[in-house]
Amino acid sequence: MRLILNLLVFFLVVGLTQSCVSKKKYDELVAAKEATDRALAETQEQVKQLQEEKDALAAEMESEKARLNGEIQNIKSQLDATKNEVANVKKELTATEKELEDLRMQIDGIFNKYKESGLSLENRDGQLFVVTKSPVNYNSGSYRVDSDERSAIAELAEKLKANPELTILVEGHTDDQKVKEGASYADNWELGYKRAMSIVNRLLKEGVNANQVSAVTRGDTQPVGDNDSADGRSENRRSVVKPHVELGNLIKN
Repeated sequence: MRLILNLLVFFLVVGLTQSCVSKKKYDELVAAKEATDRALAETQEQVKQLQEEKDALAAEMESEKARLNGEIQNIKSQLDATKNEVANVKKELTATEKELEDLRMQIDGIFNKYKESGLSLENRDGQLFVVTKSPVNYNSGSYRVDSDERSAIAELAEKLKANPELTILVEGHTDDQKVKEGASYADNWELGYKRAMSIVNRLLKEGVNANQVSAVTRGDTQPVGDNDSADGRSENRRSVVKPHVELGNLIKN
């Protein structure tokens, strides 16, 4: 009987011990599951946030791509427009050079037969200059032109009247010699102006419109010859006729 009681107590103790171990293990498993659930929830939230960031970046990239494509297209359009402008400028330049050459030939034809008297035509940086620089043109202190020059100026007047859109500037130049006492002008500035006006007045007498001509003096500020020599000073006693033209509308004949 005692043996039976001892066995019952033993089995009871063992059962209670096993029951206690199972409860602890269960609590541990429950705690582990809860921790796993929390970790899963956090991971899912992170995945959600990363997906949202990915979608936002993709949208931003598409927007930036569209913006860049628009800028590229705009640059292409500007480049095409610039190329067209360059082509037009080249075309206009070619036409301008031809018209300038036509004008040079016209004016050169007028003055060719008078070159022996000192008149010449020069092309300086794309502008035409009719230059008078022979010593017979202006003696020292003089502003008179000779008969050959007057004939050339008369023919120039006809060309101006035939081309009313052509305007000219007449420049008067002097050497650096001091003005003699009793002269009809105060200084070389006034002498240069008188030389320019001697040509302007003759053009006006020939019927040229006053709006087509103007005069300016350069005095002795723009020498082309050496003022220390007689020949150089004679070169500096000159008048320059400088055409100003709208070349596209000039040539009529």
